[in-house]
Amino acid sequence: MILNACNSPALGAILSIVKRAMLLIQIIVPILLIIWGSIGFISMVNDPDQKNGLKKNILNKFLAAAIVFMIPVFVNAVMGMVGESTSVSSCWNQANERSNSNSTYINPYDKEQKSKITPNADDYEKGKKQSTNENSNEEATVPPTAPNIDGSGKVVFIGDSRTVQMYAYISGDWKGANYSSGGVHLVGDSIFVAQGGKGLTWMKQTGVPVAEKYFKSDTAIVFWMGVNDLRNIDSYISYMNENVSSWTKNGSRVYYASIGPCSGKYSSMNDGIAKFNTKLQSNLDRNITWIDVYGYLNREGYDTSDGLHYTKNTSNRIYNYIKSMV
Repeated sequence: MILNACNSPALGAILSIVKRAMLLIQIIVPILLIIWGSIGFISMVNDPDQKNGLKKNILNKFLAAAIVFMIPVFVNAVMGMVGESTSVSSCWNQANERSNSNSTYINPYDKEQKSKITPNADDYEKGKKQSTNENSNEEATVPPTAPNIDGSGKVVFIGDSRTVQMYAYISGDWKGANYSSGGVHLVGDSIFVAQGGKGLTWMKQTGVPVAEKYFKSDTAIVFWMGVNDLRNIDSYISYMNENVSSWTKNGSRVYYASIGPCSGKYSSMNDGIAKFNTKLQSNLDRNITWIDVYGYLNREGYDTSDGLHYTKNTSNRIYNYIKSMV
C-alpha cells in the first residue's frame, strides 16, 4: 500500500504541505519568541513588582517555543538517518521533489556530463502552450515544423528524459538534447523525439504528431514512456490500441519498451513500475511488440546517476538492446 501511495501526486502534495508547514514553524517561532520577550521586558521595566512572574512566564514560553522548534528538526533528522530503508522514510524524503510536479520526474544534473538536461520553456519553446487533459498538470507544446528526414528503415524513439539522455550520450549533444530546445534529432539510423518530464499528454499532443511524419515503410516506432505518469496506465492502453492501425498503415512496425527500474531514493517506484509494465503488456494490441527493458536491466544489471536516470554505459546498453529487438 505505501509503495503504491508513494507514486500518488496527492500524497506527495500532502507531505510537501506538511514539510513546508514545519519549515514555517521554524521561521515563525523565533520571531514570536522575540516579540514575547520584548513585551515581557517592557512590562518588567514598567512594573518591577511583576519581575519574578514575568521572568517565569518568559522562560515557559521559551521552553515551549524550543520544543516546537525542535520537532521538525527531530523528524527530518530521523527520516534522514533511516534513509531509504523503509517505505515511510522514502516517501517522506521524496516529498518535496514529488510535489513540485504531478509526475515523478526530477530535473537532474547528470553526474557524468555535469550538464542540466531539463527544458527551459522561456528560453527554448518554439510553440505556444496548450491546455492539457488526462488528469495531468503537464503542459504540451505546439510542435514546430519537423525536419525533412526519410523515416524509411529508421528507428523512431518517442520518449521522456531517459530517452533524452540516451540521445545525448550517443550524439554528445547536451545543449540541444531536449525536444523543446532542438526538435527532432537524427543519429545514424535513429530518430529521437523526446522531452524530459513528460507523459501521455505530451505524447499525444506533441510527440506522436511530430514523429508521424517518419512513419514510413520498414520504420520501427519505439515508445519508451510512462515513468512520469504511472497512474495513467489505462489511458496509455487505450491510446496505443486505438492508434496502432494508423501508425502501421504505411508499413511501419510498433514497439513498446517497458519502463526500466529505479534505484536509490526512487526504489519505491519499482512496485508501481512493475505493475504498469505487466498491465500494459497484457492489454496491448497484438500488432504492438513488447520489448522487455525492465527484465533485461534486472537480469544484466544497471547503474543510475540519480536513482531515476541511467548512466552513459547503461543508456548505451539499453539503446543497443532495443535496436537488437527491432
